[in-house]
Amino acid sequence: MDTPSSPLARPVAAIIAVAALGALALQTALNLDRDGSPIVAAGLLLRFFTIWSNLAAGLIMGWIAIGRKVAAEILHALASALAIVALVYWLLLAGDHHPKGLDRVTNQFHHTLVPLATIAWWVAFAERSPAFMRSVGVVMIAPVAYAIFALAYGAASGFYAYFFLDAGTLGWGQIAVNIIGLAVLFALVGAVLLTVKRALNARA
Repeated sequence: MDTPSSPLARPVAAIIAVAALGALALQTALNLDRDGSPIVAAGLLLRFFTIWSNLAAGLIMGWIAIGRKVAAEILHALASALAIVALVYWLLLAGDHHPKGLDRVTNQFHHTLVPLATIAWWVAFAERSPAFMRSVGVVMIAPVAYAIFALAYGAASGFYAYFFLDAGTLGWGQIAVNIIGLAVLFALVGAVLLTVKRALNARA
């Protein structure tokens, strides 16, 4: 894509980048007492797809803020990933998760503010993806890449961030089914988001 023509696109992207990266930096600092060093704390955060997605939001929005180009399909994939992060957290996890203090603040950034702001930016400013199916296909890359990483990390450490990727408990056959299901879920969410964006942009 070309840099968005709206005068608001770059400054809003900059705000999102600062919010996403700032919340990640704060979370890393909050974990120092437990994890011992910034490198270890940051590395352990990367076990979770939520952190991958927020880090991607910070880097991609920062790239746009300085006037660089990002493919429309990548922006669509980012919006879709963050939509999944928010939906899964608020529908399945929030009821049993009660962070306190600054952890509660960073949690809101990771699961609500950064996802909503990035999706809103994408709807308002991103160019239309040139091919619907190709764009939806790109959405499926991130969950598969993360699943491979999570399985490798789990095999080495014994820690699986998500129960549906626990190869030791489920077995590789079920893991394969789960990864396919995960990719399909991302594709469906991506298709819905792209349909909504096109409808809204057509009315503007």
